[in-house]
Amino acid sequence: MTDPKKKTGLLKKLLVMGVAFIAFALLAEGLVVLFLGEQVKFPRHVVEAPWNLRYNQPGAHYRHKSPDVEIWFDINEQGMREDEDVAYEKAPGRKRILSLGDSFTIGYEVSEEDCFSSVLERELRDRGYDVEVLNCGVSGFSTAEEMLYLERELFKYHPDLVLVSFYSNDIRDNIRTGLFKLDPESDELVQLSERYVPMGRVANWLNRNPILSWLSQHSNAFALLKNTATAQLKDSRVQENKEKLKEGYEAGEKKGNGEGYVPPEIPFAAKLCCALYERIYRDTQAQGIPLVIQSIPNPGIDRESGEGVLKNRFPIDCFDTERPGLAYLDGRDFLMPFFKKELLYWQRSNKHWTPFSHHASGKALAELIDERGLLK
Repeated sequence: MTDPKKKTGLLKKLLVMGVAFIAFALLAEGLVVLFLGEQVKFPRHVVEAPWNLRYNQPGAHYRHKSPDVEIWFDINEQGMREDEDVAYEKAPGRKRILSLGDSFTIGYEVSEEDCFSSVLERELRDRGYDVEVLNCGVSGFSTAEEMLYLERELFKYHPDLVLVSFYSNDIRDNIRTGLFKLDPESDELVQLSERYVPMGRVANWLNRNPILSWLSQHSNAFALLKNTATAQLKDSRVQENKEKLKEGYEAGEKKGNGEGYVPPEIPFAAKLCCALYERIYRDTQAQGIPLVIQSIPNPGIDRESGEGVLKNRFPIDCFDTERPGLAYLDGRDFLMPFFKKELLYWQRSNKHWTPFSHHASGKALAELIDERGLLK
């Protein structure tokens, strides 16, 4: 039989340890808020998809909270940020647009109805189109993942148009995933891996775990720890892949004229990004549907004047945007009239677009699609 005194002593020790842990957690939480302020608490419910890539956790419901915003995410059973589930087959006579991209597309820091994909759908319906826009954005997605997601899964939804939104970190993320490299002789894509699910089952468990999800949504100390660790893991992955992927390319080769963004340590990366877009273009042409590329500009500082500017970092030097079945939208075209007049990017979190910018984007995209007759 168990000695009652030993059992009581064990319970007391566990109680003391529990109280000490809670006290430490509260102290850590208070210190983080006191010295560093409220942290960005953006849980990423991104898990392994059946097609060997990542997608949003089906059926997930979670909160994003920062000093700027508090919004909720609802993910349907297909892994899209949509109110309802979506079947492969669309309603008779209805047009369907697939909206691909990263955290800007899925709508970090804005509600679902304010996402540019939702605004685009409403604007086109106001113009008389029977259309639905599926928000297929996934936080952290690279161009390579967007392309394979389209090929392996999204074409099953019978789209009438594909919209891909670019942001400058896509160039670096293509290196991080290590899915493709370029043949240095022909500049053709060479696939290195069929699968990209960093940390595999461990990541699936971490991103699905309800306790960790709650901490990600509510604890500043946990968010600081998680965000720091995630950034370090991403950087290490880039460094790990960089040498392998740039083999055959000399530093400084073909950097372009400065309009397209080419990180100095990986000068081949912009060409890799262009090659991925070339394949997306060929894919959509083979399906007989148009492709729209939206370049989301970076807020920055002009080196000479010290003034705030918007920079387009799409690698335009190595990708021809003037082709049949292709439309290109530079985000500066619709944001510059409001630059320094409206809040375009949130300033106290991850500098994603505000609802104002999303609405400007959705309206500009609708006008482009309507004027070009891309859904006829």
